Amino acid sequence: MKRFFSIGIPIKVFAVLAILALLALLAPMLKAAQYDVPSADDYENGYDTYVAWRDTGSILEVIKAAFARIYELYYTWQGTFTAIFLFTLNPMIFGEQYYQIGPWVVIGTLLLGIFYLTFTIWGRLYKASKSECCIIAVIWAVTSTQFLPRASQGIYWYTGAIYYTFFFGLSAIAYALLIRFIDRDENDRGIGKLIIASLLLFFIGGGNLVTGLTTTVVLLSIEAWLIFRKNSDWKILIIPLLCFAVSFGINVAAPGNSVRQTFFGQPGLVKSVFLSFKETFRSLWKWFSVPVLSLILLLIPVFRNICIRTDKRFPLPGLVSLYSLCLSAVMFYAPIYAMTEKTLDHLGRITNIIFFGMLFLVIFNLFYWIGYLAQKGALKKELFPAAAKNRFSLVFLIVMLLIFAIGMTQIKWYDTTSISAFRSYRSTQMGNYWHTYQQRLAILKNPEIKDAVLKRFPYRPYVLFFQELSPKIGDNTTVALWYGKDSVIIH
Repeated sequence: MKRFFSIGIPIKVFAVLAILALLALLAPMLKAAQYDVPSADDYENGYDTYVAWRDTGSILEVIKAAFARIYELYYTWQGTFTAIFLFTLNPMIFGEQYYQIGPWVVIGTLLLGIFYLTFTIWGRLYKASKSECCIIAVIWAVTSTQFLPRASQGIYWYTGAIYYTFFFGLSAIAYALLIRFIDRDENDRGIGKLIIASLLLFFIGGGNLVTGLTTTVVLLSIEAWLIFRKNSDWKILIIPLLCFAVSFGINVAAPGNSVRQTFFGQPGLVKSVFLSFKETFRSLWKWFSVPVLSLILLLIPVFRNICIRTDKRFPLPGLVSLYSLCLSAVMFYAPIYAMTEKTLDHLGRITNIIFFGMLFLVIFNLFYWIGYLAQKGALKKELFPAAAKNRFSLVFLIVMLLIFAIGMTQIKWYDTTSISAFRSYRSTQMGNYWHTYQQRLAILKNPEIKDAVLKRFPYRPYVLFFQELSPKIGDNTTVALWYGKDSVIIH
């Protein structure tokens, strides 16, 4: 029996298989980008820069128009100035055919953040092998890209994806740089890491408030930890902290924020805290389904091997879990305070990044508890005969994949990103969606037509479609201005 359970796949081979699986899942997602089309705020945010490029062909004029848009919104709607800057630089301002660049940028930044932070924490701090780091990163990446609350808003709708998913990837990179600076070698001054991290944090501070508030807590926690450990690096880390504080301060002080909040009912400061914890527990139950948990639990043998090799300790795991729970509530606090929790289910672009963050916290907590149990002697070597030989147990893999398969039947498996994208492509939904958009463009670009009547999308691929134009005259003003029409409606 022991020999049976010791059968396993070499960890390096398993890491390669994991990377190949991730690439296979990314293929239909990137294919879907070919059929991506703009919608909603894409036109509103990109109009001024589009006009600047159309009329002058000058990048400098485009940048001027971008800053003019930031100034306008800062006083009338929101203070997220660096995010607005990116909104105005929507690739479609240079031509509708470039809109498909957006998903590539968003997916690439998200994956870069996930892999860089994973290799920093587990590879740099806990001395995990590259193969082990790859497996951890792939699990985090697969669960993030396949089970996020709404792929259309988090990946394919440029404005929403850039505003949230892109900034999440940047924050992961910034955290990794700070960790690498703190853990630098004696001969490495780490100036480059510090400068890049400071610039990123300034940029992040001007982005969405969910990432901003979370980053505030994380940075203060790092400073408090360094002071507690009597590490003098806390002094120099005041530099990136100030860079972020200045940017975030400019963001939250915007007069436009008050204007925006008048459109939403606010539950108040104290009630928002209660609702944030309530939403945290509800989301843990909703998002961490059997398929997601079975993928995360695949990391148990990997984590066990890392933990028995590391010289680091794992004290107070309960406190780590409590901190993680509070940090999750912090992520919910900003949108709940601004708009109440009742609207969150419709704002997948916001809940997406909270899901990414909570995934990391659950994965790290699993690792930390395994480390605690391993150093207490509760995880005996005999329980992991394959892992002891630096192999991934084939039996454990089969069992977890069976649980995963069964769990997929209990959820809307057809809405997972790559499956949904593949099904929409094979059923020609995406092709019809794109064809309808091309028919619209033909009408919109016809100078002889002043009142454009567009065909409604008959097929709406789940991963791509976000919002339709209005059938009411006067509601699609920006689209009409964009194409020089008197009016634009759909029928």
